[in-house]
Amino acid sequence: MVDIKLWNKAKNAYSTLSIAVDTGASVTTISKDVLFRAGHDVISGKTQRITTASGIEYVKELTLDKIKLGDCELDDVLVYAHTFPQESFSSGVLGLNVLSKFDVNFLFSEKVIKLTKI
Repeated sequence: MVDIKLWNKAKNAYSTLSIAVDTGASVTTISKDVLFRAGHDVISGKTQRITTASGIEYVKELTLDKIKLGDCELDDVLVYAHTFPQESFSSGVLGLNVLSKFDVNFLFSEKVIKLTKI
């Protein structure tokens, strides 16, 4: 899990969200509810068909003005808005569209993920 900060349009501030790191996900995907509470339109975006571990899903595509990972701020980040199962341990997954902007080191002995902006 990694903490990211989503720009909250409604509050004009960041809100923190803990999401899973998923090197198998092409695009960062965040809970529709979380995005809605952060002031984002999760209804009128373009619908995308994606394949997940549990099958075919339809999600809304939107671009976030900015997110933060540690001290690094990324602008215009594509994300998918998805309804995660109630049993899910996470409200989202950090996908390769964001991870590819960093060198990523998994330090299992320290239970740490180190992200260094490229």
